[in-house]
Amino acid sequence: MISSITIKNFMVHTELSVMEIPSINVIIGKNDTGKTGLLKLLYATVKSLEIYSLKSKHSDVLFKKELSDKLFDTFMPRKNGLGDLVQKGSKEKLDVNITVKGNNGKYKQDIYFSFGDRTEKSISSCIDHVESLTNNSINALFVPAKEVLTAFNDIRNLRLNFYSSGFDDTYLDLINALDLPTTKGRVASELTQVNQTLEDLFEGKIEQTGQKEQPFIFKKGNQQFAMQQTAEGIKKIGILTTLITNRQLGKGTVLFMDEPETALHPDAIRQMVEMLVAMSKAGVQIFLASHSYFIIKQLANCAKRDNLNVNCWNLKREIGKSVSNSFHDLIDGVLPSNSIIDEALKMYDEEINIDLK
Repeated sequence: MISSITIKNFMVHTELSVMEIPSINVIIGKNDTGKTGLLKLLYATVKSLEIYSLKSKHSDVLFKKELSDKLFDTFMPRKNGLGDLVQKGSKEKLDVNITVKGNNGKYKQDIYFSFGDRTEKSISSCIDHVESLTNNSINALFVPAKEVLTAFNDIRNLRLNFYSSGFDDTYLDLINALDLPTTKGRVASELTQVNQTLEDLFEGKIEQTGQKEQPFIFKKGNQQFAMQQTAEGIKKIGILTTLITNRQLGKGTVLFMDEPETALHPDAIRQMVEMLVAMSKAGVQIFLASHSYFIIKQLANCAKRDNLNVNCWNLKREIGKSVSNSFHDLIDGVLPSNSIIDEALKMYDEEINIDLK
């Protein structure tokens, strides 16, 4: 799990530092405050550690190369390569320090890397020695805002054959994880109820077909529906249930979700949050980027009810300046002042002004 982060000169962020990171983290802020970028940076780092650990069992590999490749294929920079990730106008290098812990506290790895704005595809400075993960104790999953089940094969073909800039490694890695058969093993006991509750949301479930042309269907009772006929919200939940069933999502998973509320009714959003909280109690670390009041309010309710530490990363940006950040533990159930609540209050004020006219 990610236990601490210090990032300097990354995209719109001059500096961001978080210590003692809990199991649930929600990142909020207006558009162009770098929420998705942060998710991708953290994901690429943890995924590189996962890939490096698997490859090092069979051959000599360099963590620096694995990290460079994963960052490049996750962000898909167009002009100056990885140098595009360095904060514009900064004379300093991008600098990242991330600590990863796992295996019930037996594993700890500090990951450091840095590069300047002229970097193309190979990181200039990176930690030399990285200890491999044991027993696949940590894995990373990224669920992007766009669902992938409908165009499953098309996305893979575009990405692999044409290196389509529309589908970076977050899409390809997720498709590869979803493609593993659900017969791989029994669902971990601590996630069985989570899986059942997610399926109960829509009185049905996403199932693998084993067919290349149509790898997934939605089954509701005796009826079957193609992905093109299935609601977006069902497919969003179906991604999680599939990953639980084929054991890609479980204890030791670092789960990144970009706007998970997309296409979900508020009732389904609240129930999904409850399931994410249950996942965190089963050993999953969660990072969400969201614009939804229902997400942050339900997380605050769960945090207060269950005495949980839920870290709210509040990003703000003034015109012409870099993003500022503040962090609030939602354990007391109180939401910090933020742009989502501000807009709700503006709408209320607007309504009052209309009534007074």
